Amino acid sequence: MLFPFLTGGALNSVAFSIYGSEIRHLQAQCKTQEEKQRLWRKHVFIAGSLAGASQVFLGCPVEVVKVRLQTLRCHPWLCLHDIVVNEGIRGMYRGITPLMCRDVVPYGIYMLVYEYILGIEERLHRLKRDNKRGVGNRYEASLIGTAGAVAGVVSWIIIVPFDVVKTVMQTETSTTNQPSMMESFRYLVRTHGWRSLFRGSSMIIARAVPVNSATFLGYEWFLGKCHEHFEVDYT
Repeated sequence: MLFPFLTGGALNSVAFSIYGSEIRHLQAQCKTQEEKQRLWRKHVFIAGSLAGASQVFLGCPVEVVKVRLQTLRCHPWLCLHDIVVNEGIRGMYRGITPLMCRDVVPYGIYMLVYEYILGIEERLHRLKRDNKRGVGNRYEASLIGTAGAVAGVVSWIIIVPFDVVKTVMQTETSTTNQPSMMESFRYLVRTHGWRSLFRGSSMIIARAVPVNSATFLGYEWFLGKCHEHFEVDYT
């Protein structure tokens, strides 16, 4: 738990900052308000996918160490040292292909679903949120939490097989046996059946609800607090 606890916040910070920066850049290219609204969902998807891609190269070593710690008994920093010494930099990036499949396009879907569900809730409850975002009250917090939970569940349903294959690849410690993503897929299906690609899916989906609710609540709340203290130009 220690290693992902120390690195999780930094990875989320990078992802959300790239997402926010890219969506502002894409929206700024639009010449009219109508064009901004028409392309909003496309821009959310593109910005989300780029944010997911940014996490892959930073997050893969974290994922490798986390998986090893969950399957082997060792200290986090000693585990990191052993991987670099025995397996090299390539060892730190085991499973990067399924990780890309898990984090790039699905992260775009994740952000798109969040914004879409939040938009539906705002229309249903006749809420109007300004550019500064933030969490105004408990009622608004419940809407943000619900949108985050739905986004998390939808995105994880899509990517569970890639996460399973990634974990299998990152568990392997041999320097000679380094199967590709497709070889790992075929091995799992051939040995354990296609259902093995969805191992742990019930726990993953159950975890997605509170984790993603808390993630977006924290993001929106801190973003609102930052806007209280820093002047932001939205033009």
